[in-house]
Amino acid sequence: MVNESLESRQGTYVKMVEQGVDGFNLDGILSELGSFGKYQLLLLLLLGFRDSFLNMCNFNYVFTAAEEPFRCLKPSCDINSTDSWILFPSNDTTCYRSDNTSLSCSFNTSGPKVVPCVEIIYDKYNSIVSEFDLGCQPWKATLIGTVHNLGLVFSFVLSGFISDRYGRKVIIVSTPLMVGIAGLLKSFAMDYWTLLGLEFLETALGYGNASMVLSLEAVSHKSRVVYSCISDILACLGGAFFGLIAWKVPYWRHLMRAIYAPLLVVVFYIFLMDEGVRWLLAHNKRDEAVQVLNKVAKINNITLSKNAQDMLSSISEPKTDLNKVEKAAEETPHIFTVLRSKTILLRMALIAACFICCSFVFSGAIINSVSISGSKYLNFSIMMLVQVPTRIITALTLTRFGRKAPICVAYCFCALFFMASAFVPKSIWWASVLFYIAGKMCSSYGIFSVQVVAMEIFPTTSRNCLTNVANTVGRLGSVLAPQTPLLEKVMPGLPSIVFALAALGPAFLALLLPDTSHTVLPDQVADAEKLDATKAEEVATESFKQRL
Repeated sequence: MVNESLESRQGTYVKMVEQGVDGFNLDGILSELGSFGKYQLLLLLLLGFRDSFLNMCNFNYVFTAAEEPFRCLKPSCDINSTDSWILFPSNDTTCYRSDNTSLSCSFNTSGPKVVPCVEIIYDKYNSIVSEFDLGCQPWKATLIGTVHNLGLVFSFVLSGFISDRYGRKVIIVSTPLMVGIAGLLKSFAMDYWTLLGLEFLETALGYGNASMVLSLEAVSHKSRVVYSCISDILACLGGAFFGLIAWKVPYWRHLMRAIYAPLLVVVFYIFLMDEGVRWLLAHNKRDEAVQVLNKVAKINNITLSKNAQDMLSSISEPKTDLNKVEKAAEETPHIFTVLRSKTILLRMALIAACFICCSFVFSGAIINSVSISGSKYLNFSIMMLVQVPTRIITALTLTRFGRKAPICVAYCFCALFFMASAFVPKSIWWASVLFYIAGKMCSSYGIFSVQVVAMEIFPTTSRNCLTNVANTVGRLGSVLAPQTPLLEKVMPGLPSIVFALAALGPAFLALLLPDTSHTVLPDQVADAEKLDATKAEEVATESFKQRL
């Protein structure tokens, strides 16, 4: 009886996988359409262009709000303002000067009385700091980054809600336009507070992660990690190119216009991109979904099998049954209805805890990174390019070894590398740098993998919103990360030790999440709740087949 019951359940499960819900198997159709045809490659290029410039804009303050060397201006000595820095350079950036008359043209502050500078002069006037005279008000320069991150918190929640409610395409098109317009206005700001307000407006109305959601939903489960990794690689390459742009266009207003203006081109995506098929089906827009799938088949020059054509025909037929209409309306629940599920709520708490540790380690590693070269532009480009091989490794391992084990192993290695970096003798500094870069690569691998898992365990009807809520809570780690350089004053290498300990958090928390590597993306809450059961059924089915 037990064997018969097991065989019956396994047969039912296999049939469900083959036919899908209501006899419709979207994942099977996506497999037939392929993952890297002309349509998918065009989508990759469009997302890559969009995300590359968004990546540049997201890190614009690294160069636009960069510190500039400065010193006190002494009218009696600085006769020619254009040559004054060359005539009296100063290696010590200070807001005070000596009041000793014997040191008439000396900028040494060792005199008997030190007084505040009446006016300061900068080496170059390329950044916001020098143009708005923030040299002696460093908190105003750092406030730009703080306001930027506060806007991102608001942005992720807003974009997630809109994306799940009104579609992925709405966010993909609208957010770059908001960022581009706000950024261009920012480049014309004539005072600091106007610029600060536009900084918040830019991040609050822009950004989000709709591109990654769409890339995961656009292909079958076997290719979704590889596809999303390629999309992220294109964005990383764009971010690396930003270092070269900033090198050639050093003045902050011109630099902003160079990276924000191209985002306005995204308005044409209205005609070039289609809404996500999975989102259309989850919101009962079946006719539109069928049109998109047929369009993909036509562009890729693929003839769908008779079974796939029959499935498309069946879901595009008009539904006259009132009960079916009511059921379809009930299948798009409100976000608070979704959170009534204890399983979903627990998973969101686990993902949020993972994001806190992940973002703390990832952001802190960048902030405390060892200087690879004397050029800040080259430093930035190298840090962005490091993510390219990391994404290639991610694509190869997440697909082959599942989700939980690679995340756990990556963060264990991350802890090991950062700990080794902290205790390597200063005489072999190059080893410390290599260990640090390796730890940073592992943290990049881990945070991307956790994002993939987060999007795979939540239902389509609220995937982006729930992921972004967890991501918003996780940004607590990004808020704490800028304080880690202070630990270096307590003990050399202490920041790396803290990163190593924090990396153990997601290493163990990931083991509590379901492994979604061989499952289709859940569309409804009930599907998401059954992910663990589905995995167990897969193991049982495989075991049963082997016994046969």
